[in-house]
Amino acid sequence: MNAVQAHNDMQQFVFGPYDSRRFGRSLVVNPLPTGSRICNFDCVYCSCATGSWPLAWELRPQFPSAESIHAALLAAANTSAPDDLDSITIAGNGEPSLSPHLNEIVDVVNAARDRDWPQARTIILSNGSMCHKQGVRAAFAKVDERVIKLDAGSNWILDQMNRPVSKLSLTELLRRISMMPEITIQSMFVQGPVDNTGAKEIEAWTGWLAQLRPASVHIYSLDRRPAMKWVREVHRNELESIAKYVESMTAIPAQVF
Repeated sequence: MNAVQAHNDMQQFVFGPYDSRRFGRSLVVNPLPTGSRICNFDCVYCSCATGSWPLAWELRPQFPSAESIHAALLAAANTSAPDDLDSITIAGNGEPSLSPHLNEIVDVVNAARDRDWPQARTIILSNGSMCHKQGVRAAFAKVDERVIKLDAGSNWILDQMNRPVSKLSLTELLRRISMMPEITIQSMFVQGPVDNTGAKEIEAWTGWLAQLRPASVHIYSLDRRPAMKWVREVHRNELESIAKYVESMTAIPAQVF
């Protein structure tokens, strides 16, 4: 899915299903306002990081309600058979934990799964920045898998690659992520003027993984065209080397996608 397709699809509360490299046949639930990117990170590799996807905080009153998501899931059930889905992924055009209705939306997603796609797993993707909020942790605890982003081993990479909208140190981000038990870490690797594949960066990042002790680590590079043209994909053999290093140093399963 390219940036234009992502923009078009994310005008809906529920879209797909798509064939995901990690989650199989997945229906996507967007708990955020359509028409803009609502995120507290501004990652250089984001396919939505363009002028047409402003960080539009003024759209906060337009967050979709749980009732709207429920109606969209009912409509999706008319076109996706009970055995058509492997997962329902809560993601969308930004950081899902910013939704004030997330707890109710997770309940609606789980109910739809139980009713219409009982074999599917419910998954949420997050940058982890809101995990210090009790309400966010309570909502996340209800899904089957919590996938948290960690791309950086240093403050410099966090600032230059993930670009938090407000001041956030890596130590504080890790403190927040550590409050969420039973997580999967997902890590994007890119090269170019900002490069998180250097030996020192990988060593530091792996050290943080050893402290977090996630159930597994998902390692990947670009699949969609990023808005920042200078961001370059990392070759699979290099990603495989990173995965082997993680496993040798931490004994945490690491898989390349």
